[in-house]
Amino acid sequence: MQPTCSLPQVHKTNQTMAGVFTISLDFELHWGVFDKRDRKSRLLCYQNTIRTVPKMLALFEAHGVHVTWATVGSMFASDAEEWNQLKPSLQPEYANEGYSPYRWVAQHGLQPEYHVAHFAPDAVKSILQYKGQELGTHTFSHYYCLEQVKQPEAFEADLKAANAAALKFGTQTTSLIFPRNQYNAQALRVCYENGIRVVRSNPDARFWTPINDKDASLLRKVLRTGDAYIQLGSTRSSYPLTAIAKRVNEPMLLPASRFLRPWHPAHRFTNKLMLRRINKELETAAKLHECYHLWWHPENFGDFPQENLENLAIVLEQYKKYRQKYGMQSWNMGEYEHHLADKYVKHEHQVCNVG
Repeated sequence: MQPTCSLPQVHKTNQTMAGVFTISLDFELHWGVFDKRDRKSRLLCYQNTIRTVPKMLALFEAHGVHVTWATVGSMFASDAEEWNQLKPSLQPEYANEGYSPYRWVAQHGLQPEYHVAHFAPDAVKSILQYKGQELGTHTFSHYYCLEQVKQPEAFEADLKAANAAALKFGTQTTSLIFPRNQYNAQALRVCYENGIRVVRSNPDARFWTPINDKDASLLRKVLRTGDAYIQLGSTRSSYPLTAIAKRVNEPMLLPASRFLRPWHPAHRFTNKLMLRRINKELETAAKLHECYHLWWHPENFGDFPQENLENLAIVLEQYKKYRQKYGMQSWNMGEYEHHLADKYVKHEHQVCNVG
């Protein structure tokens, strides 16, 4: 007998529900680029990043914007000694050894003069002091789930280390952003088993599908950059609550909408195009009662902090305008789980009976 499967169940949204604006941040300092960038040349950027965090928090509070700060667990340590205590005993052995931060640290060290590149416990404390600001996880070591490793169980060890590091601040992380947006079904299951309930997923476009670094073509990078200024994908960047997937024993998948690209003096014209595009997309989401999910790295503000803060203020003012005009609201990632509580999301699982 052929298997009989029930079709996915889709719950209708409450049409009177207002649109939702979400911001998620990949907070990583040098852990996110140790394999690509020179630490010494980036020190000023990291110093500016730490100085900018309180200013971002003040802007978010002033505009009533709730934000998820997905932070690399290594940054919770105060120094190299504490980092060694917090790190997992089982560490990933990547086929490409250059992806291992543990190997990098063994070679380059975590000297006091470079602490601002690696540790930010005071910034983490300040995040937790603001209403609506959620401390999420970006894994402990900026773990790459789609890069080949000899022992797959190292990912779970990494998550456990990240959870233990968060307990230092009296909190537990339930929202996760995968480093370099690399994830698969197995990683999602491991996340769920370790208390993660919401994960940021990728936009609905072929050039945003999760892949490893080796398979990232130049064309893909060009399309992703161009999409920040003109529409290259086939769908809108905002989405209804019914588009949020929730499978059995997996976290809720919350799609990203747009990357807030950093300001640069050489890109003044395209910066205006980007802000105009974000404004139009945010207005569409507000009018249609849809979700709009903006993201970036706090480190993106480190090279030109004042100009980037001005860009952020423009976006937040637009949200404030649409909140007043259309009733739009702001949720961090964890609040989707809290507010929806299985009421509006799409269950993408099949129950099959084999006879």
